[in-house]
Amino acid sequence: MSDQQLRPAIAGGEPIRPPDEAMGYGGQSITEDDKEAVAEALGGDYITRGPTVDGFEERVADYIGVDHAIAVTSGTAALHLAGRAAGFGSSDEVITTPLTFASTAHAAVYSGAKPVFADVKPDTRNIDPDAVREQITEDTVGLIPMHYAGQPCEIDELLVIADEYDLTVIWDACHALGSTWHGEPAGSHPDMAIFSFHPVKNVTTAEGGMVVTDDDNLAKRVRSLRSFEIDYDSPGHEDEPWYQVTEDLGYNYNFTDLQAALGLSQMERIESFKRRRDEIIDRYEVAFTNIEGLLTPTVKEGVDPMWHLYAVEVVEAFGCDRKRFVNAMHAENIYVQVHYVPLHFHPFFQDEFGYERGDYPVAEGVYQGLVSLPLYPEMDNEDVEDVLRAVQRIQQHHT
Repeated sequence: MSDQQLRPAIAGGEPIRPPDEAMGYGGQSITEDDKEAVAEALGGDYITRGPTVDGFEERVADYIGVDHAIAVTSGTAALHLAGRAAGFGSSDEVITTPLTFASTAHAAVYSGAKPVFADVKPDTRNIDPDAVREQITEDTVGLIPMHYAGQPCEIDELLVIADEYDLTVIWDACHALGSTWHGEPAGSHPDMAIFSFHPVKNVTTAEGGMVVTDDDNLAKRVRSLRSFEIDYDSPGHEDEPWYQVTEDLGYNYNFTDLQAALGLSQMERIESFKRRRDEIIDRYEVAFTNIEGLLTPTVKEGVDPMWHLYAVEVVEAFGCDRKRFVNAMHAENIYVQVHYVPLHFHPFFQDEFGYERGDYPVAEGVYQGLVSLPLYPEMDNEDVEDVLRAVQRIQQHHT
């Protein structure tokens, strides 16, 4: 093998993939069946929220094993409405993880509540129940755990805490559709859970999200908030059928039949999506066994994740730091990502709530090495081998 082939692209070697075949960390899988389902919906009587949305909600509710599923425009919208339905307010505190996307904490902020961060466990990167207990005050009303990368949190311990302190729990399961915890689907636990259908997620509707719950009152509240808080059956409606009134501040988070048609088609393949993700991860795990300094995800007993992300940690023994690794992978035209910059590093949370670097040392330690490698069902075996070759090439160059 020539020196050009052995040397990383960032050091002058030939990139493993040409620029026009660059690979991202995630992506959608769209088939002809998906396209036909959307085209059929487009030719129907409803293209905004109609019977296909109802069908998609029922399909997801059945899959999760809950009584209610309410489709909305995004996972962020689902978090927003869940926080509103929970009744979070300006004097309240809501505990969540710092190692997540901003939307998770915004579920509190949108309602005027304060997001309070609890540190994570270093093995799963999920919120630490012991750290949650440390953050509880008389103002704590809610808890928003996030199933990082698709691995469910320590659900039993968190539910005990929630019950003890009468906290409303909103499970951020955006990464975890298809995951199970001791045989129970992620999203099936009290009080509410939310999902995202962004293109890089386990199932896509292009954009979209969903709130799921067994609580009739919470479901009714979310449905009302989704569509302007309009009372469609107010007094006088029987005689004046146009008479519909807005009862409070609601939103236009209505899902469309076009998205629902895609979602229904995608749900037919959710098991095959999981199988392909597992196959890719199995290949990664075997290849990385002999690579020092590359820490692979830990899977807890009783948990079967449908991994949304394959997040490794690049540590000192690898031979270079995370920044060099990411830039070297990008030079190979393999675009990895980092999930996530801890929320207490963000200017918004620092300026608004006084958080500082150093506040959550476990999350910060994990973050220093985190890298999400490509993982999505459309990756073929050659794509997987390209990722492995890139990682091995970079490691060999630095050792």
